Amino acid sequence: MTGSNNANSIPNNSLIGQCCAITFKGNASNNLQQDAFFLLDNWYQENLGITEVIDIKDYFCLAVSDGVASSSYSQHCSKAIVKAIDRLRSDSQQVTASAIQKQLDKGNYPIKLQGAAATLTCLEGLVNDKKSIKATITHVGDSRIYRLSKDKPHWQCLTRDHNLLNEMLEEKAKKEGLDIEEVEYNLEGMASSLYAITEFFVLTPDKTNPQSVTPNSTTTSINIDSGDVFVICTDGIHDLVPSQYWPSVDQSTNLQQWLIQLKSQVYKSEGRAYDNGTAIIVRFD
Repeated sequence: MTGSNNANSIPNNSLIGQCCAITFKGNASNNLQQDAFFLLDNWYQENLGITEVIDIKDYFCLAVSDGVASSSYSQHCSKAIVKAIDRLRSDSQQVTASAIQKQLDKGNYPIKLQGAAATLTCLEGLVNDKKSIKATITHVGDSRIYRLSKDKPHWQCLTRDHNLLNEMLEEKAKKEGLDIEEVEYNLEGMASSLYAITEFFVLTPDKTNPQSVTPNSTTTSINIDSGDVFVICTDGIHDLVPSQYWPSVDQSTNLQQWLIQLKSQVYKSEGRAYDNGTAIIVRFD
């Protein structure tokens, strides 16, 4: 599996973990691959592929972007997002929603791509002077990131989907002064109208119109501990195979085989891989 290489990435010295990614078109009704992803120094958009297991040293940037199926040509938006991340990393700029949108607004797109939309979930981090790992999650839409902490039995979802269902819960909590338990958000299951996303990036080729507005994003800072495992994935993964059914993983797990097994579960699920699927797994030493 090949990608577009960023030769100006931050120099790496010490090994802190390993990562691997898989992507597949699945049985999408439009027969298009609308997912794209960024892995350390490369961006990818392929119908089917799995990367090698790659060492992580000092700095890392891992991201998935899922084209919104209801928008025309959304595969171009997801690809533009990961290419924007590549340019930001070449310039040693932090990956933020506003920085990505500025890159998208510079693009010279054909008018037919007007309104093409896509999501983003990105994990970006660096080992600091105290040898601890600090990371930032940037999230727009309904792609997700999960963490499995050492000696913990269950995956924890670290992102809250920007969708109608979660928005309704938040409005109810605000109106009635209720405390909504976190488990009530991100209800898992196959797509329905309540899962329609409310935030996404959009391409605006028509320069006679005002520039597009940066989507509302969620930014979260986290500390990463030894033994932590993360999965960053599109809804073609978590909608069809909820995290409680994912294979177990520990320090001896073959990351490629783990992703292959997850892909097999997606195809065997009730939804039979009705959507594109992309997942990145990263394990820290």
